[in-house]
Amino acid sequence: MGKNEQSTEKNTQLALLGAAHSLNHSLFVITPPLMAMIMNTLGVTKLIIGSIATIASFIYGAGSLIGGPLGDKIGEAKTIILCLTLSGLSTFIMLAAASASNTYAYIMALVLIAAWASFYHPTANCLISRVFTSNVGETMGLHGVGGTLGTVLTPTIAWFIGSIFGWAWAFVTFGVLSMLLALPFLKAFKKTNCEVTNTSSILNALKIRELWILLIFNVAIGLFMKGVELYFPIYLSTNRNIDEMWASIALTLVLAAGVPGQWLGGKAADRFGSKRVLIVTSFGVCVSLLSILFVPVYVVGIALFIVFYGLSFYGHQPALNSLTGLLSPENQRGAVYGIFFFTSFGIGSLSQTLAGYIADAYGLDLAFGMFAAFAFAALLLSFKLPSNKK
Repeated sequence: MGKNEQSTEKNTQLALLGAAHSLNHSLFVITPPLMAMIMNTLGVTKLIIGSIATIASFIYGAGSLIGGPLGDKIGEAKTIILCLTLSGLSTFIMLAAASASNTYAYIMALVLIAAWASFYHPTANCLISRVFTSNVGETMGLHGVGGTLGTVLTPTIAWFIGSIFGWAWAFVTFGVLSMLLALPFLKAFKKTNCEVTNTSSILNALKIRELWILLIFNVAIGLFMKGVELYFPIYLSTNRNIDEMWASIALTLVLAAGVPGQWLGGKAADRFGSKRVLIVTSFGVCVSLLSILFVPVYVVGIALFIVFYGLSFYGHQPALNSLTGLLSPENQRGAVYGIFFFTSFGIGSLSQTLAGYIADAYGLDLAFGMFAAFAFAALLLSFKLPSNKK
């Protein structure tokens, strides 16, 4: 295969990974803009909806502990195709949940979506770190850009589909797209798999001592990330008197700001080192949360949040993924990425239940104050992170 053909093949693979990344996250940003509709249909409180989200997010994180080693053993193509197909099929259960106003069916749907979707991240990161060996940080950033670009419009599209056809159809729409993507994915990655290994395991990966501070840092990130992701639109509508449609558009704008954030974060990680990028982005997240809480002119505070949070939160991802890959043995990388995804999405999801309780009892402002405290903890931890190992 000539150099140009190899380049074209890799570009195609990266584009498909970006699309898969987008749909994987899209399934979890449908609920926030439609939360009021879902709560009304099911007759539940913020605490209940937050607890359900915690269960699903925990499974989404915990499943990566299976997905990472599975990708190491059977190859990333088969693992990601399973993820796309079965998570997409699971969205159809939402139709039963909506038609019968059945909370248990809603829980079942989210749990199954999360379980199958959880296989994606450790497997995709494994592929990128092994196949795209030059400029890993930038490639991680471009993978993130692809994912974020596709996710940008999801909250707004989901709100319009939900308001016209019912909220369950928003889930089904993105589920069908996930299943359709599995076919070209199979063709493009038929000959490209992570090296199969029988030595990958969670226990062996946990013995890598340099990764422990990154894991703690990742937990702090997850504790504010999962809460902000779930409650941002309803926070704007209930605490800042923003119309529900504009609240969903605000979440879209956060994702839009994340597009350049992903690219810049990856470029900066390759040039200046991941640790410096993670310090700067952690500071930016703190600024964003303080802005939305304390800037007296709400529109200004919301605008500052959108810019700083979008750039900073999404900018940290390629830097952290690149640093994790550099510190991990190649035969353990899938398991390591699985652990990291679990700590941010699984353990981090506990904040959704806690925030739901605080919001019901004391208001969403206090819940967002808690998110700011977690962000400040991440900032302090960022100074203790190891530098890139070359």
